[in-house]
This record gives sequence, C-alpha cells and structure tokens, in this order.
Amino acid sequence: MRIFAYYILAFAVSLIYSGQVCPLMDALPVRELAGTMFWPLMVACGIRIFAQKRLVDEAPLLLQPGRQFQLDFGLLLLAGMGMATQLYFTYGFPLIRSGMKLVLGLVIMGLFAGLDMTLARERAIITKTIRQGGATRPPRKLSPMPRKFALIASLLLILMTGLLLLLLARYIHGLQIRELSPATIAMLGQNILLKIAFVMAVLTGLVVNLILSWARNLKMLFKNEIRVLERVSRGELNELVPVATNDEFGYIAGHTNRMIKTLRDGVRMQQGLRIAREVQRNFLPPHPPQIQGLSCAATSRSSDETGGDFYDWVECEDGCGRTVFMVGDVVGHGIGAALLMASARAMLRQSGGTLHGPANAVNAVNRSLSRDIRDSGRFLTLFMLEVEQAHQSMRWINAGHPPAQIYDSEHDTFTQLTGKDIPVGVDREWTYGEMNLEWLRTGQILIAGTDGIWEAPGPDGSRFGQERFQKAVRTNAKGDAQVILKAIMDTLDRFTKNTPQDDDITLLVIKAEA
Repeated sequence: MRIFAYYILAFAVSLIYSGQVCPLMDALPVRELAGTMFWPLMVACGIRIFAQKRLVDEAPLLLQPGRQFQLDFGLLLLAGMGMATQLYFTYGFPLIRSGMKLVLGLVIMGLFAGLDMTLARERAIITKTIRQGGATRPPRKLSPMPRKFALIASLLLILMTGLLLLLLARYIHGLQIRELSPATIAMLGQNILLKIAFVMAVLTGLVVNLILSWARNLKMLFKNEIRVLERVSRGELNELVPVATNDEFGYIAGHTNRMIKTLRDGVRMQQGLRIAREVQRNFLPPHPPQIQGLSCAATSRSSDETGGDFYDWVECEDGCGRTVFMVGDVVGHGIGAALLMASARAMLRQSGGTLHGPANAVNAVNRSLSRDIRDSGRFLTLFMLEVEQAHQSMRWINAGHPPAQIYDSEHDTFTQLTGKDIPVGVDREWTYGEMNLEWLRTGQILIAGTDGIWEAPGPDGSRFGQERFQKAVRTNAKGDAQVILKAIMDTLDRFTKNTPQDDDITLLVIKAEA
C-alpha cells in the first residue's frame, strides 16, 4: 500500500536526518538507532489501521479527502514528536534544537504522504461516483482550488527551504569544529552538495508524484464532465454528473446537473406545448360552412407554440340554416391564454349553437367565464356574427374586439362594425346588446380579425396598419374569400420579411357572391 511506502521512506529519512542534525547521533550504531526510532512509526501505523475506517471510510464522501489528510499528516507528525522524545530520554538527544529539526523532517514527509493519500482517496471517490452515481447538487461549502494550491505550494516551499537551511547550518557547524584546510573545505563542500542533491532528488520525486496524481484526478473530472456535456449537446438528458469534490469541479458538476434538469423540464414543457398546439390546431374547423351566396375562409397563426386567438363557426341544426361565426382574442400569450381560449371556445360553441341571438349566447358565456377567471386579470375580446339563411338576416356583437369591416367594391368604401360592449369575463353583471346587419350584397366583403395583423411589425419597426390592410382587400376584391384571405396574408408576409411575430394573428373573410 502507498501509505506503508511513505512510512518506510519516513523511517529512512529520519534515520539519516537524525545524524545530520545532531552530531551526538553519529557515534551510535545504526542498528541501535534504528530500533529506537522504529517503534513510534509502528505505533502510528497501528493507530492508522484502526482509525481509518472510523474517521475516514464512514465519513460523508465529500469530507473523506480532508479527513484522510488530517489522519496521515497528524500521525506522521506525532511519530516525529515521539521519535524526538524517545531519543531525548534514551540518548540525551537535544529536544529543542535537534528534536525540532527531526520533527520538521517528519512534518515534510507527513505533508507529502497526507496530500498523496488525499488525492488517492479523491480518485477513489471519483471512480465510485462515476460508476455508481452520487450526489448531484453543488457542495454546500466551497473549498476553492486556487486557495488550496497556494496554501500547499507556500507550505512546501517554506518547509523545503527550512530543510535546506538546516543542511547548510550543519555544513557551517562542520567548518567551525574542524581545522580549515583546502582539503577539508573541499571534502565538506562535496559532502553537503551530495546531501543537498539527494534531498532535492527525493523532494522532486515526491512533488512530481503529487503533480501526476493531481493531474490524474483532473483528467477524470474533465473527462466525465465533457462526456456528459457531449451527451447533452446531442439532446441526451438521461445522465447527470456526479459531484465528487467540494471545489470548483463540484460546483461545475452541480450546476451542470441543474442545467440538465432545467433542460429536462424544458423538453417536457416543449413536448406538452407541441401536443397542446396540435390539440389547439384541431380546434379550428377544417372546412368552411356551406352557405348559399357566401364564401368563407379563415386562418390563425400563433406567436408562441400555443396562442389565445381563435376562429370558429357553428352550423346550428334548427331548420333555419343558422350559422354562428366567432373570432376571439384572449389577452396574453402562451399556455395560459390557450387554456382560457379552449374553455371560452367550448362555452361559445355550446351557447351559440343552442341560444338564438349573439347577445343571449355571449351573456351566458360572460356569466360563467367571469366566475372562472375572476382576479386573474385575463379576459376575452370577441366578434360574433349570426347568419340566418332562411330569413336572410345577420346579427352581430362586438365585445371589446377590433371592429370588423365591410368592404363595398361597388362604392369602394369600408364600413366598420363598432360596438360599445366590454370584453367577456370582465364584469359578470354586464348585459351585451346585439346589432342587426343587412344581408351582404354581391361583391361585399366582411372581414373580422385580431389586432395582431394590423400591429404586425416590419423590419424598420413600422406597423402593417389599416392602410396596407385595406389596400390588399381592395386589390383582390374580385376573388373569392380564400383568394382574398391568401392575398392579405401574403402581403403581410412581404411586409414583415420574417420579422419575429410578437402577437397572434387571426382573420375571417366572408364574401357575398352571386
């Protein structure tokens, strides 16, 4: 095991180092000195075997690397203090001057051992979390990597500098106690250079080992993060990044997981919106009603996946050839407006098909809808037209909706069907009134739409407006309702030039033909 290699190296270094820091130890037999220094390390090793499981293995995953460092560094520090104490009582080893130097050597070994075992523990956690999964939230407390790196680098630099200074002090002491001659100076200089080279080689090896160990950990973290992000870029959101560290990588992994969960919610929402859009599109009648002397066409475009605009017609089976046309606009966009639109449309179809007269139908719907959407701030603007073929009559109601328009090609005039009623769903007690309309004469065109068409923006920020709209109607007035509808929408598309649509657009065209 790696830790036992460090204990063996610590034993060898302390054995050599004790002789270097205290001349009294040079006279002792190596076997006797080794026996004295062996037991503190054995005790530390035994303590580690029993403490490893309780202090490290049973701790939460993100706390285990820190616990591992504390255990291994602390035990080698205690071993160094034990060695110095035992040498003091056994051989009179100077406790303050030489003992602290020996402890410094063990502190350096403990630091390297603790860091190496911490990285090994972190690597085991990374491997385990990748294979078995683990925490997916960002760590509660951040332990920044730059701060840890700066602290460790500074500590190693200080300790290594102190170690080299001790060797130089030993060299200076040798010069003081010996007769100075060129041969003596050369011998001591060569000796100290060899020792410095040996110490630097050992320390360099330990530092390189830490760098390689840390690089392996970073490689594993990067590889796993990149692998999951590549899957996300392909639309695969079924895997999360395990949070294996409490540093920046842990935060990146945790927030990556939050992003993935948000994307999952977005995908589910998009799927739901696509289904809602399909359902909403199915609400629109597939074919225009068959009314003698009238051609009809309508279209609707949503600015979002779902919208609040709608058009509809109900062919009533009451023997009078009664058809009810509706164009509505729910305030707002998105799923909320779509839900209210679906509810209001169902109520209007039911009331319009069973109650005679637009006013009766809208009054009934207003009472129900006002109760359902009270305090929500939402409402519905509506134009409803009832066509009764048997009596050649038309009745209409405008509930806060943009006025419908009638174009008379014979006189080249536009007439607006304005009303004073408020939108549906605002006031439960409001009573709506209907207006009569003469049966359309041949060539007359009735057009009802939502404000999205007139307020559609162009690339320069200008609006489509009534003038362009009426020009498109006038230019294509000889065609049937479908031709006129298509001409208006084509004119609108040329004007907007693919400018993003910011409102729903709905248009109904009814033309009287011979």
